[in-house]
Amino acid sequence: MLKKFSGLVKTVLYGRQAPFSEKSIGLQGEEYLMRKIGDRDIKELIALERDVYFGETPWTKSAFLSEIHSPIPHLYICIVTKQAEIAGFIGSRLIGNDTHITNIAVGTAFQNRGIGKLLIDEVENFAIMNDCATLSLEVRLSNTDAQRLYRRLGFSARNIQKNYYTEDNEDALDMIKHLEVR
Repeated sequence: MLKKFSGLVKTVLYGRQAPFSEKSIGLQGEEYLMRKIGDRDIKELIALERDVYFGETPWTKSAFLSEIHSPIPHLYICIVTKQAEIAGFIGSRLIGNDTHITNIAVGTAFQNRGIGKLLIDEVENFAIMNDCATLSLEVRLSNTDAQRLYRRLGFSARNIQKNYYTEDNEDALDMIKHLEVR
């Protein structure tokens, strides 16, 4: 009960983008920069979504702005190439004792390089630093590649959310990972 209450207090009192220091990342012989997402990135994030989601853009400019300026504690980061191209991004928000992954995408040209795992690992560190007991997300039932990655990273299926995706009424698989609480 006390853990739940302290998580709620954190959510209400400390809502903001978590501090994050840029860092260089070496991955499969390539150099990348991991950094926070800012307003200037939104146009490129939407283009990346269009690349990943077959021309669709699940999130609008206003959705991204709302998330990165939310009063709820959150972390929105991206991985950028030497040429300043966003290779992938992830967003998460802290709700009580759960860190919920709200959005993740890796550009098709950068998939299968470990970028998705790196992004999820960083959000997991954020969750642990904030004493969260779980990490959660939803994924399309048809996205078996992503489900396979999430299972490899320790997530398990919790339930199916019917008609979760409004544009096509596809169901979502709700997944959770239990974390080691300090």
